[in-house]
Order: sequence, then C-alpha cells, then structure tokens
Amino acid sequence: MKYSGYDENELFTIINPVCQGFNAEIVQLNSTVIRTTMQVRIVLYKKGGININTCSEISRAVLPRIEIWADNRDVNLEVSSPGIGRTLKDAYEFNIFKDESINILIDNEWLNGKIISSDKNTVTIQSGQDSIEYNFENIQKAKLN
Repeated sequence: MKYSGYDENELFTIINPVCQGFNAEIVQLNSTVIRTTMQVRIVLYKKGGININTCSEISRAVLPRIEIWADNRDVNLEVSSPGIGRTLKDAYEFNIFKDESINILIDNEWLNGKIISSDKNTVTIQSGQDSIEYNFENIQKAKLN
C-alpha cells in the first residue's frame, strides 16, 4: 500500500479548509472532465459519523469554490461518507481513521485491531495488549470494521 495523500492536489487545498470547518476530513477526492462537465466526488469522514445533512451543507459550501476553480464549467458534485466496512485505498487514510477498528491483511493472514498512529511509512495497530508497527509496503489490504 502506498502513501499518496493530497499534498499537491490543488482542488484539495481549495476545499479542505471548508470541510475542516465542518470538522470533516477528506478521505477521497476524485475529479474528472467528461465532455464539458467536471465530475467531482468527495468522500468525507467525521468522528461520530457524518449524516446526509452535513454532506448537503458541505456540498453547498464547496460547490461555488469548485465552479470558480473549474473556470465556471458545469460541475457535477457528489459528497458522501466512507460507509461501513470501507476498504482503505491509500495509506494516507490510516491517519484519518485513527482510533477506529480495522482488519489488515499481511502475508495472507487477516489481523484485527485498533489504529493507534500512522505516518508516511508505518501504522501502529493495537491488537489485544500488543501494539505492533507495520510498514505500509507489507499491507496487502485494509478494511474498517
């Protein structure tokens, strides 16, 4: 698993402060242009859960910023929560889901525990009384419980 993050994504830097104002973290951000329309998909996480009303409020708050960034092109915006049992797609997500229960696949064996901490190279998982640090390059798959 690789750590990509959104450090160099211009759209992320534009909308992230708005999302953080709602105490929400961007888990996933995708944008593509299809003909003349920009398709933007944002997946958000908030401790305690994110509901449809919060997704709607964030959508209304970020849409004008995205439209300006996209040179007033038509924008189709989808804002959602990560859902139950999300498969983590990027090592960047481990930091967002700190303190959450997780299953990770290492050497074709599923291990479960709680995310204690992470950086760009490793994640520390508490399983029972043990805290074990894993390199992201050794994690084959990871899913939230």
